[in-house]
Amino acid sequence: MDNKRIPIQEGLFVEEGGKAYLLGNKCKKCGLTAFPKTPVCPTCQVQDTMEEAKFEGKGTLDSFSIVEAALPGFQRPSIQAYINIENGPKIWSLVTGCEPTEDSLKLGMKMEMVIDKVRTDEEGNELISYQFKPAGQ
Repeated sequence: MDNKRIPIQEGLFVEEGGKAYLLGNKCKKCGLTAFPKTPVCPTCQVQDTMEEAKFEGKGTLDSFSIVEAALPGFQRPSIQAYINIENGPKIWSLVTGCEPTEDSLKLGMKMEMVIDKVRTDEEGNELISYQFKPAGQ
């Protein structure tokens, strides 16, 4: 049986032409950006102002934490962080590509998105999602 790479949740990201983008939206009225998508702008609170937007997976590290606990099937320890996306919102993400230690990251450092395995399901499929890593690593 061939194992598959399956998005952990549909609609979070898209891969096109060798690049990955986060799928969010932007308010046509006030310019607020959101990820994941939201049907109504939380600022304007007006229907039909949110349009789909693709955010490149580049940003800077806002804050992070080393997490020692994990749900079954997830790696521990792990790094969880907030990333300020260029031309987009601040988002939560797992961090990969470095050791889960305080010395591995510096606030304000450049980060880039990768689409990679988060965990394996009961059938052996790789569940994939967006994650960020220090840029250039």
